[in-house]
Amino acid sequence: MAARIFPSIARSVAGLALALAVGAAAGRAETVVLEPLRDNTLYEDSTGSVSNGIGTYFFVGNTNQADPFNGRRGLLRFDVALALPAGSTVTAATLVLYLSRTQDSAPRPVGLHRALSDWGEGTSNADASEGQGAPATPGDGTWLHTFFDTSFWLAPGGDFVAGASSTTVVGTANGNYSWTSAGLAADVQLWLDAPAVEFGWVAIGDESTNSTSRRFSTRHDTAGGGARHPRLTVTYTPPAGAGACCFGNGTCQILQPLDCGGQGGTFQGAGTPCNPNPCPQPTGACCLADGTCQQLTAVACTASSGVYHGDGTLCSSVVCPVLTGACCLPGTPGSCQTLSVAQCSAQNGGFLGTGTGCGIDLCPFVDPLPRPAIAQPVVGTPGGAASYEIAITEGLQQLHRDLPPTTVWRYAGSTPGPTIEAGAGLPVQVTWISDIRDAQGNLRTEHLLPVDLCLQGPDTEGNTPRTVVHLHGGHVPAASDGYPENTVLPGEQQVYNYPNQQLPASLWYHDHAMGITRLNVELGLAGFYLLRDDLENSLGLPAGDHEIALALQDRAFNEDGSLVYPAAWQEEFFGDRILVNGKVWPYLEVERGKYRFRVLDGSNSRSFRIALSNGATFHQIGTDGGLLPAPVPLTQVTLTPGERADLILDFAGYAPGTVLRLVNDAPAPFPGTPGVGVVPEVLELRVLAAVGDTDPLSAALRPHEVLQEADAVRTRTFELRKFDEPCAGSIWLINGLGWEDVTERPVLGDTEIWSFLNFSGMVHPMHLHLVMFQVLDRQPFTVVDGAVVPTGMRVPPPANEAGWKDTVATYPFEITRVITRFEDYAGLFPYHCHVLEHEDHEMMRQFETLPSGVFSDSFETADSCRWSATIGGACP
Repeated sequence: MAARIFPSIARSVAGLALALAVGAAAGRAETVVLEPLRDNTLYEDSTGSVSNGIGTYFFVGNTNQADPFNGRRGLLRFDVALALPAGSTVTAATLVLYLSRTQDSAPRPVGLHRALSDWGEGTSNADASEGQGAPATPGDGTWLHTFFDTSFWLAPGGDFVAGASSTTVVGTANGNYSWTSAGLAADVQLWLDAPAVEFGWVAIGDESTNSTSRRFSTRHDTAGGGARHPRLTVTYTPPAGAGACCFGNGTCQILQPLDCGGQGGTFQGAGTPCNPNPCPQPTGACCLADGTCQQLTAVACTASSGVYHGDGTLCSSVVCPVLTGACCLPGTPGSCQTLSVAQCSAQNGGFLGTGTGCGIDLCPFVDPLPRPAIAQPVVGTPGGAASYEIAITEGLQQLHRDLPPTTVWRYAGSTPGPTIEAGAGLPVQVTWISDIRDAQGNLRTEHLLPVDLCLQGPDTEGNTPRTVVHLHGGHVPAASDGYPENTVLPGEQQVYNYPNQQLPASLWYHDHAMGITRLNVELGLAGFYLLRDDLENSLGLPAGDHEIALALQDRAFNEDGSLVYPAAWQEEFFGDRILVNGKVWPYLEVERGKYRFRVLDGSNSRSFRIALSNGATFHQIGTDGGLLPAPVPLTQVTLTPGERADLILDFAGYAPGTVLRLVNDAPAPFPGTPGVGVVPEVLELRVLAAVGDTDPLSAALRPHEVLQEADAVRTRTFELRKFDEPCAGSIWLINGLGWEDVTERPVLGDTEIWSFLNFSGMVHPMHLHLVMFQVLDRQPFTVVDGAVVPTGMRVPPPANEAGWKDTVATYPFEITRVITRFEDYAGLFPYHCHVLEHEDHEMMRQFETLPSGVFSDSFETADSCRWSATIGGACP
């Protein structure tokens, strides 16, 4: 028996074309899964003025109020006739609801009663936990109204069949609960045969006493990527003569011939299935790298590394540019020519990227991948409670076989620095020692790179070589966070304490000096900090030689090996060579088995969209804040500066001698114009004959708490914009304010939603110190007469982004919402864009966490008034 998902939507919106029907010939059982067309709550009151039309939750039972008007009843309506072929026989029906909250201590029955009158869902949207509802809007169902405020139920609380079609005892634990019965199937059959009487169910809980209420998720709940939505699963037998019906967008639904034709589809024959999908897929203009255009499907275009212009577009209507760049031809060292991708491939060359030049001829994949050493403590052992002494020095490092040694700044003698291995709950102390000396051995008094004195920090400190270390993703006290103004000069040191009281994750440490972070990281000041625990160690993930941290960075070089970096501040800087762990385009020999790659985008400005060169599937098991609940299969993963992805790649199925590559197709700046600024080559993978880690990948990783939007005590809005600035020419600001403007003072223990509005054409990876957060959703917007107007629905994050994060990609003209809980440490902490050029001028501000019990609003009133005044508002 096959299954298909079918969101119930209005027939007038081409809903049939959205169905993904699967199954076998007519006469065999089919299954369809529907989401509600509407859902709402009836809040008992005497006025009928309360509802929750588009709220996240609906309620049943009685609340704990002393008020006699404390009843709650849920409403659910589907559209069975839209999803099932007319004449089908319904054999089973099951409704699944997700319980997200109850304060009851005892299980209670909840019954589904067939509704006898139609009812509405307006735009009311309750706040907080939603238990009190919101003012009803036109068309809302309320305790008194079927449609507020023009029509009424025959009896307050809804019109419904007295006997429940199905009853389930709902416990006190959050999770899914199911209703299934012959009565439920009979209701669905009735609605299929007589769509005019399909009004759904009224969900009624225990109303015999107070404090029995249950809160269930509606179809508007974005947590879990929609996994909590109500789901009605219907098993049915299609009528004789029904078969696959193909629609113009390539989707398929099982219908009768007349219904298929009447809805604009093409009937494939009685008994034909929709799985596999027999429908031709739409094509469009696809621009290929050599400048030619072909009519391809979107899938075929992507597989050809082309740029798809949309369904129905014609090659005659688009202009495809020939993309050229530097091509490293065979030789030692190889010669270089400016060629197209196809021309370079025909000569067995290595294409260095669209728009790259041949000023320096560096052949890719001639150096083995370096693997950063494990830091050795002066007290304790790696992975345990330990103390380290790590010096910051200047020295030469060979970044490519054919490149003269480059002067870099290093942690403990290398870039990236040594990897600090730590255990959850086991404290680590690091003494960071600045011992930066010039070529003559003298402590540096001036920076190695030119310093732009227009920026805050250098404007008072000059071009001094200041440093301060930030543990990115670390949940640490303010004194050990690497506050940008708490810098040291060569000859000085700082002692930082890292409690490691947080979930295991791929953290990293890097410099964070005010106004010169981009320079210090460009010179090499970065390294990994890997935090583990017993649960992670028990999962059998690839380890030892089969676990490799990969730091991706871009750089540009002069012919003498020195770094190219502009003297004056620029909005972003992109190198034309990719370093992995401090080597330009290295190679890695891999055994035939699984590898765990902890991938970091450590670039100043460049984003990456990483894939295997053959398009093969891999799995993401973790993100910034640690393991995901389960592995997520992917064919590509996007990382913006500061983000990490924990990946499993399996080479078991490849023959010895196979050569694969990690490749990148992210434009620069990102998301930008396809093909522009791309450096495609990253890392070559050479498969050996030896067999490596072949243990199965665990289907379950780390369960984690999902923060509830209803628990947030405050929502804050941050506008990301560029402004004119006389010294440097432009400046990036958050809410139009600078570093000293502290307007956010969360109280420890509070949960807050932070909403970022990106008013620019490039991505801003927003990073919060101290906390990990979860991404709620993204929503496109436009600006009309100076006002922000959403232009689409809120879209929850993809599964591989649905874990704990400390850096989130905020895309152009989108509202990106995250939710976090502030805990443990009071003090000042930065939040900023992790494009380091933006952070340095001056897209970095700070929030101050206050001890629990402090009323933060008293601190924030004056600050909020000041922000209102900067955007033309008035202070009270």
